[in-house]
Amino acid sequence: MTGQKTDKRTAIAGPALIIVCALHTVVGVLVSAPALAAAVADGWYGAMTIELEVALWFLMTGFFGLASGLAVTALELTGRLPWSVSIALLAIALIGVVAAPVSGFLLVLVAAVLAVVQSARGQRRRGSADSDRGAPLVDGLRPSAPEGAGLVHAPRSREDRA
Repeated sequence: MTGQKTDKRTAIAGPALIIVCALHTVVGVLVSAPALAAAVADGWYGAMTIELEVALWFLMTGFFGLASGLAVTALELTGRLPWSVSIALLAIALIGVVAAPVSGFLLVLVAAVLAVVQSARGQRRRGSADSDRGAPLVDGLRPSAPEGAGLVHAPRSREDRA
């Protein structure tokens, strides 16, 4: 062992959201299979009916949630899941749980709480990195402020410029 700290980042909230939304989409397809089959048989374009409204709700929110889960996963792996993303997901989950207490929104709430935890962990990591400001992190780059835009260039010596 070298005694160095490894900064292994793990995505938790994003994969949880992906699983919830994949299940959501599957349930929507299974529940609405007859209406979806009829719409496909009729050419799909302009096929919106009352029966398809439920299917469309399941499919569109499911696919949007999958895309959001992929984005949250990518942010988690960078160690910078913004509070704004976590709080927005939490707000969506809470509104959904209040509107439909016995629903999949309970699972979204779990993913939202995991996102808040990940945002807090990322902020703690950045806070500890800021205490090491004297040492460059990567080839002349130093950390920025905890909620800053990323990394900023460190001043270079004359030897580095040559």
